[in-house]
Amino acid sequence: MHDDFGNLLVASTLLEGRLSNPIPPAWQSLETFHVVFQPSYAAKFPIGLGAMLAFGKLLTGTFAAGLWLCAGLASSCVAWMIRSHFPRRWAMAGGLFTATHTCWQIGWSQEFTNGWLAISGVALVLGGLLRIRRRYRRGQTVFDSRLTFLVGVGCALSLLSRPFEGGLMCGLLGLYFIPTLLTRRLLWSAAFWRASFPGAAVLFAGFCLQLAINRSVTGQYLQLPYQLHETQYGVAPVFSWQAPHEPAMGHHFPEQAKFHREWSMDEYRKAASIKGYFDLLQKRIVFSIKHWGALLAFSPLFLLVLGAERRRFLGLAGLLLSAFLIINFIPWAMSQYVAPLIPMVILIACVVSRGLLQRFFVTFQPTMPRAKIESIALACILLLQSYGTFSVAYARALYRPGWEKTVANHRDAMVRHLTQLPGPDLVLVKYKVNHNVHFEWVFNDANLGNATVVWARWGSEELNANLLHSYSDRKAWKLEFDLEGEPSLTEL
Repeated sequence: MHDDFGNLLVASTLLEGRLSNPIPPAWQSLETFHVVFQPSYAAKFPIGLGAMLAFGKLLTGTFAAGLWLCAGLASSCVAWMIRSHFPRRWAMAGGLFTATHTCWQIGWSQEFTNGWLAISGVALVLGGLLRIRRRYRRGQTVFDSRLTFLVGVGCALSLLSRPFEGGLMCGLLGLYFIPTLLTRRLLWSAAFWRASFPGAAVLFAGFCLQLAINRSVTGQYLQLPYQLHETQYGVAPVFSWQAPHEPAMGHHFPEQAKFHREWSMDEYRKAASIKGYFDLLQKRIVFSIKHWGALLAFSPLFLLVLGAERRRFLGLAGLLLSAFLIINFIPWAMSQYVAPLIPMVILIACVVSRGLLQRFFVTFQPTMPRAKIESIALACILLLQSYGTFSVAYARALYRPGWEKTVANHRDAMVRHLTQLPGPDLVLVKYKVNHNVHFEWVFNDANLGNATVVWARWGSEELNANLLHSYSDRKAWKLEFDLEGEPSLTEL
């Protein structure tokens, strides 16, 4: 879908050694979702996921490897976070739980739009802060610069992958741990500030990188590519309390208007009232239960029946609820929006699970050692989840009807067909009335000069003539497409 192509454009731009690209010829005919063409050619998305996709491409030759690297990084960071408060067996179980979670592996690890990096960043921040607080509560005065470095890396990952949601979580965690700084009088300690320097340096480097990206894409240091795109093409605001606006660049094609003025605005109108806010909240809660699973989704509620755990972790649960309510002001209920909440949910799920096991030990007093019972219980949960994950994936691969005829495979098959023909190609895509705007064909790589296929929109005679003249070295095709039949390709 179009978000995926936007992240792939970030990756291909980085592989060209640039943060943005020169404006392509006849750019009006190349306009598409989530991409700006003035004053440069670039995607609006943050650099984080695109950088991982580019790294995967460099290592293995396929962008998909970047997805799996992100999943492995997130699982490792979650395990490190859990180790800050639990024995190693719990940390290993939490990491494996993340690595084998059904929806995340079948979804995020197969899609070029996901929340893996946001999980990684917040897990590093939370794990580092928990370790720092534990040291100070034990009276240790040795300041570990490695922890502050990892906290800084986590903040940078969060801001460079999900700027609003990741920044919100990092900010709330910072506020939550401020009392530790004040009561221990750490702000007046020179050793604390020396230990904090590595983390501050990493975070400063991340801010400088973002400023450089802003300057390269938008021409201004303080304007994000996302902000520029919404100013140029967006109609619905990012938050439900804001008012709609007219796009500065306008919409030159029906697909743009249908996406921005119909689908996006419909979602915004549903959420832009008190009733709409709570309707969206209910939708998000149901979505989270389905996406995360009941074990994670209901774990904060179980804190209310566990006395010791409630005293120690109810503050984090309140912070989690606050973040969820703030994120609900975004009208679109996508899974990656709540990804920064997942590390804290997993941590609380571990707290609740261990608390319930402790009650089991007190009630039944089993003769088997406690560590062995915990290990068996964790192993059973992981085996059941792994079996469910691979069963669902296998069933989808075998029994999903009509999977070979999806739009994504249509486009991929068309690219393979054109690649086998001599010479580079220019394809003008003409959609029919019933076209679904979420299945968009017109997306291009960063380097259009070396691209095998350049995709463009069928427009007015003037736009088409300018397009054909600008790419006169390419064989031109007209592609007509609707959701009910096969794509029809004719040479111009």
